[in-house]
Amino acid sequence: MHWNNQPAKGTLLISKPLIGDGFFEQSVVYLTEHNEEGTLGFTLNKESNLMVKDLVDEFERDNALMFGGPVEQDALFYLHEEERIPDSAPVGNGLYLGGDFEIFQKLIQEDQKTSFKAFLGYSGWSPGQLENEISDGTWVVLHPPFKTDILTLSKDAWRTYMRNLGGEYRMWANTPEDPWMN
Repeated sequence: MHWNNQPAKGTLLISKPLIGDGFFEQSVVYLTEHNEEGTLGFTLNKESNLMVKDLVDEFERDNALMFGGPVEQDALFYLHEEERIPDSAPVGNGLYLGGDFEIFQKLIQEDQKTSFKAFLGYSGWSPGQLENEISDGTWVVLHPPFKTDILTLSKDAWRTYMRNLGGEYRMWANTPEDPWMN
C-alpha cells in the first residue's frame, strides 16, 4: 500500500482519528474525480440500514446500500467493474461510475459474481478545500494497489487501514466510533 498526501482520481482518503466530523469520523472515501473544479468521492464503509432492492423493486440481489456522503443523499450512485455499461465513467483502478442503469441491472442479475457498491449521496469538496483539510491533518491519502479492495471493503475498513498504516495510527485501530461515549 502506497501513501502520500496528494489526492487524485482513484485514491483513498482515510480519515484521521478524532476529526470531529460526525459523518466522516472513521471513514474511507474513494475519490472518483479530482481536478480544478473540485473533488468527488464515495464513503465506502458507511452502511445504511437499506438494501438496494429496497429502493429498486426489480433489483434481486441483497447488496447493502451505502451512505456515499453528505451531498445529494436522495440520489443513487453506483461503482462497478463493468466496462460494457454505456455511459459509465472510468474512475481508476478498473472501476466505473454509473452508466445506463437498465443495462447495469441486467448484467448484475446475469452474473452474480459481478461486484459493485451502491450509494445514497456522495462526498464533495470545492476547489482547494480537500487540500486544506489534508494540510490540517484531517486525511491520509492512499494509493490502493488493486480494485478488489475498493468494492469489497466492509464497515471495518477504517480499522484495517489504521493497523496497516502502522506507527501512530496502529493505536487508533480499536477506538470506538464515538470515543466520548462510554
